[in-house]
Amino acid sequence: MKKLFITLMTIMVISSCSTTKEAKTSRNELRKEKKYAEQEAVKASVESKRFIIKLDRLYFTRGGMVDLVPRKNFIIIDGNRAIINAAYLGRQYNIKPVSGIRMAGEAKNYEVISDSLKGTYKIKLQLNNSVNTINIYLSIDKTGVCNASLSNLRIDNVLYKGYIVPIKEKTNNTAPDGITI
Repeated sequence: MKKLFITLMTIMVISSCSTTKEAKTSRNELRKEKKYAEQEAVKASVESKRFIIKLDRLYFTRGGMVDLVPRKNFIIIDGNRAIINAAYLGRQYNIKPVSGIRMAGEAKNYEVISDSLKGTYKIKLQLNNSVNTINIYLSIDKTGVCNASLSNLRIDNVLYKGYIVPIKEKTNNTAPDGITI
């Protein structure tokens, strides 16, 4: 009876070990698939010029940093339109004090330099409206981490760190009657 009990226990232990190994490999595969899907989403959003950069951190030119609220500090690039809403701390070359950068306008001179081996992107563009022009330099990693640099004649060069969020395409579901669902 004792031998029967020992053999049953060894069979149960061996079967439990094999199921945990299979579960572990399936979790690793799911994790890898999710990572590749996120990398493809970043690549597609950069190539289609439809993404949001949520800014987490502001770096000073002489050292130091400030953590930012990503909901209130962002750069949106949607085709040929762009919006910047970001905090600013630094030197300024204007009579009026500058506490934030808020501007909407047209994205011009959009250049993408991609390094396929590293999976990184460097983007240069100008944001123009009828009053101002801001030069934007972005460096985006394949994981979605982004470094942003903004420069203008009225402010000092400012550096931010954040992450990219792709803008999803809108699907327009219309019924035969012309009613939007």
